[in-house]
Amino acid sequence: MVARTHGERGPLRHVDVWRLAWPIMVSMLSYTAMSVVDTLFVGQLGTAPLAAVGASASLVHLVMAFPQGLLGGVRVRVAHATGAGDADAARHAAWQGVWLALAFGGLAALLAPWWSEAVLVLMGVGDEVARLGGEYVFVRVVGAPVLLMSTALSAWFQGRGDTRVPMVASVLGNLVNIGLDPILIFGMGPIPAMGVAGAAAATVVGLGTMVLVMAAVALRGLLLRPVGLRRAVLRQVWRVGAPQGAQFTLEVGSFTLFAAMLAWAGEAHLAAHVVVVRIILVSFLPCHALGQAAGVLVGQALGASSTARARQAVWLATLQAVGIMVVMGAVFIAVPDLLTGAFGAEAEVQALARQVLLLYAAVQVLDAVAVVGLCSLSGAGDTRFVLVVTVGLAWFVKVPLAWALSVGLELGVLGAWLGLAGEFSVLAVIVSLRLRGRRWLGHLDAEREVAPEVEVAPSPA
Repeated sequence: MVARTHGERGPLRHVDVWRLAWPIMVSMLSYTAMSVVDTLFVGQLGTAPLAAVGASASLVHLVMAFPQGLLGGVRVRVAHATGAGDADAARHAAWQGVWLALAFGGLAALLAPWWSEAVLVLMGVGDEVARLGGEYVFVRVVGAPVLLMSTALSAWFQGRGDTRVPMVASVLGNLVNIGLDPILIFGMGPIPAMGVAGAAAATVVGLGTMVLVMAAVALRGLLLRPVGLRRAVLRQVWRVGAPQGAQFTLEVGSFTLFAAMLAWAGEAHLAAHVVVVRIILVSFLPCHALGQAAGVLVGQALGASSTARARQAVWLATLQAVGIMVVMGAVFIAVPDLLTGAFGAEAEVQALARQVLLLYAAVQVLDAVAVVGLCSLSGAGDTRFVLVVTVGLAWFVKVPLAWALSVGLELGVLGAWLGLAGEFSVLAVIVSLRLRGRRWLGHLDAEREVAPEVEVAPSPA
């Protein structure tokens, strides 16, 4: 399904936003399930392998944060071109994403043998955890081209308004991952047990399945009509995507420090944090999916020179996200003990998790406003503003406030989450003010004013 674009003048409806959002939500849940399944199987190997996967997954996420954020620029440029009815421009932007995915993925794969285990040692983990973690990181990062290619192809489909193909691909990839996990981790028949490396390999093969599914669908419209590197188009993608890449990287760093604060507070506080994060995914993921849908619709609307339609997309997505947060907040307040108790944690962990869950229920509407607003601004190409605001608040509001309350006043996980609540509350206000103005609406039009294209690689097109 492709969203309505420039040629359709009717007003946007709630269903138009939701049609784009729900497949994105399923894709996100599928990615989450992939990591959960890996953890469940590896947990059967013992504490050291489980700790190794936990530390290594965070490291892989950090390494991939910049290129994945950068490829978000492909989605923005494709959406803008689609709204303008320029299929060639959309295809050119998508191919720049393919080249960027191969370049960054290949670089990561080449460097993986030299740094994976050493970085884990610097993080302070034990020798056994570092060794096992090095195996996991090595396999995952060698498979970086596959991960980034799946990101680039997803950006192509989503920018055109087709979120269902990436959804189907992610579900099939997850099923492959689940099927391979026990075989590669524990061994079966002639296949030897690979341990944590097997979990990483299963994930890479699952991601490869996603790439194959999307590539098969994109074969005629994209892959059989290749485009070489084009400096002007690549520069457009870079200008929009690089701030997102920097934002993702720095935010991962702030959350790493956030987790360190909870480790200082004690295991019960860290465990309570994990429990709450798992619970609130049921409301946060739909809101994030609505935000991404809004970003696509904003990009398409601006490509069609319809600022009114862009504002309408933001408003409809925000209303839906707030509605979800209100309903789920009521559930969190009504049955907090039932939700926290489902994880079988100790009484102290449940008590701490209950406090944090009630806090989030009280302020999560602001989180919805901030998330949808940020995605909408990114879809409009206003990524430098998003970078400055999100990174500034993360490092100068969340981190110091969480540290002061969590460690200084010894409030533990509740204090840390008060700092987090302070961050997205201020963020919601700033983003709302930005969206009320007009400056954010002109960034993609400004990108048109670039130098004529200079092709630096031969193109068969």
